[in-house]
Amino acid sequence: MEDILGLRTHDKSTDPATKVQGTPIAVITGGTRGIGLSIARKLAQDGYALALIYQRHHDLARQARDILRRTTPVEIFQADVRKWDTLKDIITSIHEEWGPIALAVHNAASGVARPLLDTTLRHFDFTLEVNAGGLIGLAQAVVPKMTKPGHIIAISSLGARVSYPDYGLVGASKAALEAIVRQLARELGAQGITVNAIAPGPIPSPTLSHFDQGQSWVQDFVEKVPMHQSLSENDVAEALCCLIRQNMINGQVMTIDGGFLTMA
Repeated sequence: MEDILGLRTHDKSTDPATKVQGTPIAVITGGTRGIGLSIARKLAQDGYALALIYQRHHDLARQARDILRRTTPVEIFQADVRKWDTLKDIITSIHEEWGPIALAVHNAASGVARPLLDTTLRHFDFTLEVNAGGLIGLAQAVVPKMTKPGHIIAISSLGARVSYPDYGLVGASKAALEAIVRQLARELGAQGITVNAIAPGPIPSPTLSHFDQGQSWVQDFVEKVPMHQSLSENDVAEALCCLIRQNMINGQVMTIDGGFLTMA
C-alpha cells in the first residue's frame, strides 16, 4: 500500500532507538515538508536512515516522521539553524545513537520578501544567517562525524543568478550560499567530502505564496522552458541522488531549470 507521502509501507514499525548497522545516515535541515520532505522520501526509498531538523510546524514534522518510520529509522529534531551550538549537539546525538553520517543536506530557508529599499539590517542578517550561515553551522557540526567519502548538499535557487520581484535578500543569501559551497569544497575535498548545490527554478509550493508574484513566476517558467511544464520537488530529490553517487563532482551548482536560463 502507499501512504500520503507516496512511500510503500509495511506493517512492522521501525524502532527509532535501534542501532543502524550498515545503513547510510542522512541529516536534512528543513526536512519535514516541501523540498526537504521530498528528499527525505527519496532517501528513505534508497535505504537511508534519516535525521530531520525542523523549526516550526510540529504536527507536520511528527506526521512525516511517523509515516517515514514505516520504511526506515527516522528521528526529528527541532532547531533554529542559526544556533550553531544546537546543531552540534544534535549531530553529536545522532552520531552517538546511530554512527557516522554519510550525507548532510542544508535545505532550511527563510527570508524577508520585500523590495531592498524597504528592508532593514535586521532583515538582511536574518536572511543571510538562515540561508547561508546555516550551511556553515551544519558543516562545522557534521564534518567531524562523517563517513569518508561523504557528501554535503545545499539547496539554492535560480534567484542567486536571476532577479525576481521582492527576492533581493533571499537571492543575495542564495548567492552567498553558493560561494560557501565552493569554499567548503576546497576545504573538505582532501577529507573525501564533496560539497555541491542544487539550484531549481520556481516550484509550485506554499513557499511561493510569500511572494506576491510567485504564481506568475511559475507561469513564466512554464511558458519559456521547451517542455512547457513546471518543476516538482521530486525533480530536486532526483538531482540530489545523482550528485551523491559521484565522488568527483565537487564545488558545483547543479541547475534544475528545464533549460529556462538558456532561453532568450
